[in-house]
Amino acid sequence: MKIAGIFIIFLSIGLLLTAGCADPEPVPENGVAPDPTKTPAPVTTPEPGTVQAVSYTQLIPFLPDAPAGWTAGEPDGATLTMHDWSWATAGRDYRNIANPNQRADIVIVDSAYYAVGGFEAWGQFVTMETPYGYYRSDTVAGFPAWEVHEAPSYYAKWIGINERFMVAVTIDEGTKADLDRFVNAVNYRGIAALG
Repeated sequence: MKIAGIFIIFLSIGLLLTAGCADPEPVPENGVAPDPTKTPAPVTTPEPGTVQAVSYTQLIPFLPDAPAGWTAGEPDGATLTMHDWSWATAGRDYRNIANPNQRADIVIVDSAYYAVGGFEAWGQFVTMETPYGYYRSDTVAGFPAWEVHEAPSYYAKWIGINERFMVAVTIDEGTKADLDRFVNAVNYRGIAALG
């Protein structure tokens, strides 16, 4: 997938989602359970501009290899800097060997806490179900997600990671099982550890 293709996908996703992701349940670093009699300190999200996005080269290793019966294109990405802020994206496309019209794409975005890409519409999503498809909230590996289906064979899932990273998985000419296979192949905790 060329950088321009990733950029177009990234901008398209931006029209669909926005910020508002919840953090996953924290894991104590020292292994000691928190004292339930004490009020925990509020968790705050860093302000945009206080961190720089990781390089797209750090995102590429989280793009999985093709599952059995599929081929994978070369991973690609870009780190974009505008004025004094940056964001990064990396993506990879996949094709079903038996049915070349069946395609999957995975895109990972580091927003550096800016409302870019999928984070722009996240809070606008509503749960909806029709004979032609659905929008549903979900969780993946403890992170908030939205799943979309457009009949007959388009599926997508957007997973927000700590209000900073987003993973978008899309399936054209496929099934819900295909979507789940690709969604479950991504290391979300590893991505979260990047920032």
